[in-house]
Amino acid sequence: MNGRLKHLQRIKILEDLIVILKFLRRVVLSYVKSFALATLLMAIVFAARAAMGSYALPQAIANIVNAVRNGGATDSKLYTGLSIFLASAITFFTTEFLLYKYFSKLSDAIVSIKNVILERLKVKQLSDSLEDVVGKITSDVDFVIWNINGVLTTLIPNIFNAVASIVAVYSFNVGVGHIVLLTVVPYFILAEYYSRRVEFARVEERKAYSASIVHIRNAVYEHKDFDLLSNILSQWKRAINAVMWYDRIYWGFSLLNQFTAATLIAAVSIGKARQGEIDVGSLAGILSASLGAHGAVMNAVWALCIQGQTVAAVKRVLALFERGVTEHKEREVPATAKIR
Repeated sequence: MNGRLKHLQRIKILEDLIVILKFLRRVVLSYVKSFALATLLMAIVFAARAAMGSYALPQAIANIVNAVRNGGATDSKLYTGLSIFLASAITFFTTEFLLYKYFSKLSDAIVSIKNVILERLKVKQLSDSLEDVVGKITSDVDFVIWNINGVLTTLIPNIFNAVASIVAVYSFNVGVGHIVLLTVVPYFILAEYYSRRVEFARVEERKAYSASIVHIRNAVYEHKDFDLLSNILSQWKRAINAVMWYDRIYWGFSLLNQFTAATLIAAVSIGKARQGEIDVGSLAGILSASLGAHGAVMNAVWALCIQGQTVAAVKRVLALFERGVTEHKEREVPATAKIR
């Protein structure tokens, strides 16, 4: 069993997910009351939205198209489709306010974690770089919490949406459903490539950003360190540019895959409609649901990319809780992975 787990952890996006979950369990859930309950509520909200938006709506579109095509302006299918649209509007509106409970817990988490670190600093000597510790408290904690929120609120709803959309496609035609499943695989390959490179860039960016906080203060209050600050800002710029370049790689190839797949799915579906295997309403439903499936998977996998960035800062903060401030030592970045 342990051997299998080690093998799975070689997959970078899975390894990063394990680190994020470890941080949530050991830090956030330990110091933020009711965070788990608020997160569960958030997941339920997104599940309800997925059921309406990604499964019911394609069915509504199919009903409306078939009703109009058959000339049934008063057809019950037409009213059913319109009712689903209205129900979706009400669902999305009301559930938005239920999400406030979860989002309010994010600010609780930031304040609580900073207070815990500051309490530990009162009784422990610092062996870390002072400027880096300042950066971890003032910047990394915020970065970690908001980015983990970005992972959760992007990954969870899009997983639900993807599953609902793919089920909707299968409900119209099994063969097209198989094509949709096969054509979403490239997103995961791109995320693995992204995650294996972006962490090193983000480590460099976090270090430079931490240092800049202290040296900006020195430059403003003490009128010195301008040359050093300029060098630090240049390091930060190189690192963040590397992150943004990897972003472009993911999104560029993902969008290429999305619209190439849409072309293939449309061509196959039109062929099936011409052969009488599916009706026009089902064709409309398939196109709607398959685009929804690709959009959802692409965004869900982007959440895995976000965690690839976040894990660099998570490890910096997590180290303060696992080994203590006095024992913390920054992870070495391989020379071959340094940002140039």
